[in-house]
Amino acid sequence: MGFYVRALSNKKKEPKWKIQYVSYAKADCKKLKSTKKEWDLHKDRWRPLGFFPTMSLEQARSRAKQLNAINKIKKQEERVQKLKEEEVQLHISNNAFLPHEFVEEFERRFIRYRDSETKEGRRKVIRAHVIWRASQKMIVHLKIDPMEWFERRYEVYDYFYQQSFSISYCRKILNIANLWGYFICKKLGKPYLPIDNPRGYERQRIVDNYFDQNKSKKSKTLNPEKLNSVRGEFSNENFNWLYLSVWFGLRPKEIDNTKSDDLWRVETLQAGLKVLWLYQTKLVAIPKEERWKGIPVIHDEQKFALKILESKNFKRPHHQKIKEVLGNSFQLYGGRKGFVDLMLQKGHQLEAISQWMGHSTLGRTWRDYKDRRDILFSLPA
Repeated sequence: MGFYVRALSNKKKEPKWKIQYVSYAKADCKKLKSTKKEWDLHKDRWRPLGFFPTMSLEQARSRAKQLNAINKIKKQEERVQKLKEEEVQLHISNNAFLPHEFVEEFERRFIRYRDSETKEGRRKVIRAHVIWRASQKMIVHLKIDPMEWFERRYEVYDYFYQQSFSISYCRKILNIANLWGYFICKKLGKPYLPIDNPRGYERQRIVDNYFDQNKSKKSKTLNPEKLNSVRGEFSNENFNWLYLSVWFGLRPKEIDNTKSDDLWRVETLQAGLKVLWLYQTKLVAIPKEERWKGIPVIHDEQKFALKILESKNFKRPHHQKIKEVLGNSFQLYGGRKGFVDLMLQKGHQLEAISQWMGHSTLGRTWRDYKDRRDILFSLPA
């Protein structure tokens, strides 16, 4: 969302530009097929916004950038203020189940990290606070004494089912909720039994409900043919970013990380084959030396993609731009979603492809990335 100055090179009179406001808000785009709406600003509004007809195109664009930066800061402050107000209301209205004095001590002991001064440490703190906030909402919603959680654990599982949470998100919530239950029961001198992670039937129904409710959120596969057909509608940098995702099957974060030379390298084997090695920052539960994954650069398209990596001429496209060009069913993971079938069609084994994607199990690759509608077969000799 913001102001944009469009050049009007064919216009005879000055100024040879106009001001547009572009919005991606759902309320503005509700009646449109597109995911964005843009309209021209009347000249009566120019002066209050700091635009003048005597400005050059560069001056007008500079002023538009200033206004967009101001609006961005204002919205960030509004979001921060809203989060603070929500936290205050949460503490006030739910003090019976989350005593304020105990919450502060719990956060100090369990939510903060020793390395919070580093960039990664700050990220851990933010993630822990997000999960802790979700745990608080669960505790307040259920209104059950922690001493009774184990006996009434099925009510917890029902809550996860109603919220359509993923099974991994449920585990994260339970980890912190169990910490809180142990902490508060120890303070009050009561026994505590932790809630087990959902298993069997309970796990399956939570998983099924999550996928049923989030089918529209899963990205369609982006294959080379589809990407090439819309090449002219993306900037060169955005197209290159998508090209990397299609031909290397990388996560969006992994592509962005290749801007740093410390997180990737190229190794040339004796046979002359090049291997792209990438550091997977997502993995934190294994030793650092085991977080590297290797992708052989075999096909001509992959060799071209390697040149893109070395040039650093790529930039992540905005998700709204992807929806506008490719459709609402596509997301940043579209290229990675199609990588398995693309490599299978090239004759590679699923075991190798799974390793290139950085998966720990074949089941993960087959379950979440293989298109079941894509039939693979070989005719007998």
